[in-house]
Amino acid sequence: MQVFLHYFLHFGFPFFIAFLFFRKEWKKVYLILIATMLVDADHLLATPVFQADRCSLGFHYLHTGYAIAVYFVLLFLRKPFNIIGIGLLLHMLADLIDCVFMFNHCKACFLNAPFSLHLSLPIFL
Repeated sequence: MQVFLHYFLHFGFPFFIAFLFFRKEWKKVYLILIATMLVDADHLLATPVFQADRCSLGFHYLHTGYAIAVYFVLLFLRKPFNIIGIGLLLHMLADLIDCVFMFNHCKACFLNAPFSLHLSLPIFL
């Protein structure tokens, strides 16, 4: 279920957002939303690049609270910046859901998570 939900939020849900809210230019909007997945390029700076029990939020540079605040501000700018903001925040939501799934199965992972997550996720556990 976790994998399905994660990839649906990355590929399926952006399609619905593009088609329902930007019908005249849904193809262009969908491509912009998909392109925001490039935010995961910051994973290449981590050592190791992939770690199964690591939550992206708060760990990778473009997944920090400061970056998420910038993504939120993008929502209030003109196109295409607001569309980029939607895509980036949707990406962070998908990663948050992954973290919640992981923390439900690995309490030690939650305890070792960045401090900012300790403030925002206890309601999910």
